[in-house]
Amino acid sequence: MFLAAKRRPLGLAVSVLLLVAALLVTGLTPAAARPAATGARIDLQVLVVTDGSREVEAFHDALDTTGVPVQVVDLADPARPRIDAAFLADRVDGRPRAKFQGVVLPGPAPRQLSAAELAALHAFERRFDVRQISALAGGGPAAGTTGPEFSGALDGLSGRLTPDALGAEFGYARGPVPFEDPSPHPDSWAEAGRALPGVRPLVTVNAPGAPRGLTVAGIRSDGGREELVLTAGYRTGASQFQVLAPGMIRWLTRGVHLGLERAWFAVHIDDVLLPNARWVPEANCTSGSDCPPEIGPRPLIRMTAEDVAYAVDWQRRHGFRMDMAYNGSGSVAAAPGAADPLTEALVAAKDEFGWINHTWSHLYLGCIRDFSVTPWECDEVPLFGWTRFVGERTIADEVRLNIDFARRHGLPIDEAELVTGEHGGLAKPPRMPEDNPNLSGALDETGILTLASDASSEPEQRMVGGANTVPRHPINLDFNTATEAETVDQYNFISTSRADGGDGTCEADGSCIPPADPVTGFRDVVVPAEADLALRHVLANDPRPHYVHQPQLTEDRTLYPILERVLGDYRALFTEDRPLLVPTMTATRDVLNGRAAFARAVTEGRVAAYVLDGVVTVATDGHVDVPLTAPPGTRLEGAPAEFGDAYGTVRSGWFPVDGARTLTLPGPGTGPTTSEEQR
Repeated sequence: MFLAAKRRPLGLAVSVLLLVAALLVTGLTPAAARPAATGARIDLQVLVVTDGSREVEAFHDALDTTGVPVQVVDLADPARPRIDAAFLADRVDGRPRAKFQGVVLPGPAPRQLSAAELAALHAFERRFDVRQISALAGGGPAAGTTGPEFSGALDGLSGRLTPDALGAEFGYARGPVPFEDPSPHPDSWAEAGRALPGVRPLVTVNAPGAPRGLTVAGIRSDGGREELVLTAGYRTGASQFQVLAPGMIRWLTRGVHLGLERAWFAVHIDDVLLPNARWVPEANCTSGSDCPPEIGPRPLIRMTAEDVAYAVDWQRRHGFRMDMAYNGSGSVAAAPGAADPLTEALVAAKDEFGWINHTWSHLYLGCIRDFSVTPWECDEVPLFGWTRFVGERTIADEVRLNIDFARRHGLPIDEAELVTGEHGGLAKPPRMPEDNPNLSGALDETGILTLASDASSEPEQRMVGGANTVPRHPINLDFNTATEAETVDQYNFISTSRADGGDGTCEADGSCIPPADPVTGFRDVVVPAEADLALRHVLANDPRPHYVHQPQLTEDRTLYPILERVLGDYRALFTEDRPLLVPTMTATRDVLNGRAAFARAVTEGRVAAYVLDGVVTVATDGHVDVPLTAPPGTRLEGAPAEFGDAYGTVRSGWFPVDGARTLTLPGPGTGPTTSEEQR
């Protein structure tokens, strides 16, 4: 893959000086000097040199999730290649070629790199105007700052992007850069100083007991090369990194790279129209399910028409759409032979929501379950020991009956989408070590192409018959809680140690938390924990949807505070130019499929891309759908309008390539720029 540069001639005096200097160094006479090349080309690929530290690996993860091709050099690998001039560049078709459009290092001078390797990198960067990111450095001249005037943790504080940064690559952001991290330990350790003359500060902080406006991220120039240096720690999920990563990638690649990024947030509400069983706090069980016989029945949980009106009003006020995964049998059971007020309210507001088939009765579509033991087990055929599975006809009926319900009521569903009850039918070890063998045939028979799965146990896509799975992230408000008190009680039971009254499951992986206060714990613990987790998914370019259940939209309506925090935090960090997208399940499937197919094509060496004199060329071996990010004003050959969709400070999109296609970048000042006349 190659990327070529736009010609940027210098003035005559500078050109003469460079030529004279070259003659003095090489000993060549003017007659023997090679003629100046019209330009170089540079691969659309980033070199990541890693020592395994969390900061450089955060960049590696961000490049991967964006779709930017990378070549990794592991400094701990004794068989790693030596980084020299031949590793970094060569000539193709008589032109100089840079093999990388950007370089990411653990720091300005990793100890595992020899002086010769570091010198080769710097010479390469100067020659081709390739930029470098140093993932973490101590404060001082190597980072472009004075010696550190603050050393300490920034966790819980907020930095700020400078006006200069907001006016350039980071224009998608509003300015705040919160230093928060999912880890309970201090993770944002920083050495902050004042920016030295000529350094472009990007992020400043007001640290306690230190001068205001100290720099923790800035761009320093070093003899014709540019290096972005960070002096505050982070990891992949840290909020400060997630806010800055899109802009840092755009700076590194000069706004032209393969791959693209978005912020996605879809929320599915399961079990709509059904009633749900209720959690019993004093017994830590679910009424009618796993409670002992002496625990009497508790009221079922079901939305009301008033809850529908509230949901419609809330969505309009917050500019957000929820997707209702419905079970039609709940409507019939609620009002046999009569009209169900909840169904009438939902149908009247049907265009306010998305709709997904959740099967007719929520029947578990995996094995036949034996509830005579706790926890349940898959029933077996006597003597033979074969697992008994729900039959193909039963599965198909569950799908078709719910589609018929949607048609009768005019619900605007995509009939090729399906969420099974409890994600039933799909393998979930240890009790369901394999898929129901009858599932794939039933999906094919009913035309299902998109099938929900549980991302907490199966995070990757796969095929089930002709259907693609779409993993969904659970929001940890369970199907059996509708009040804040119930939610906190169950949250404590599953998240705390036995000594603290929990079931102790968390002890196996050390994830136990202190018990939340029964009165204030919902707002103080549950809401921030679940909202922050969902927001990390949003900021990680992850299109996979989240899901909860209809009890969270009734009684205390516990879902809304979490959604409000996610939406509020996101919109406080990013401008309207980087909107939060709400994809359908099919759209999510297509995004995940496209990413996987493109990644395979890159790994197999079937995609080459470079820029040469302001023209991007993408060549493929066979048909490949290619994602690309480019500056506004970029034109795809044969297309009447500018390329892609506006998102953030750039434009990006997918386009099909069979053989080779070109895109023309806008005028000077955008995209990678270099010229052999400058060398």
